Amino acid sequence: MSDTFFQIQGPRHASPLGALTGTMDAIGSSYALVREWWRRYRSRFELASYSQDQRKDFGFSADVDGEIAKPFWKK
Repeated sequence: MSDTFFQIQGPRHASPLGALTGTMDAIGSSYALVREWWRRYRSRFELASYSQDQRKDFGFSADVDGEIAKPFWKK
């Protein structure tokens, strides 16, 4: 008899744990994206709550109106 052992490895998705790992990675990426969108929405909403005079007092540039007008999914 031979003392050689061969380990057989299937593709990553062959085991339920491999599939779960891929799914968790996708969920984590999606959560990070939604969290970033929510941050943009809140900051643009806050900028919009200031009057033009307040924005001028704070030293915001004229680009603020363009930033406020952007949808949350755009940088």
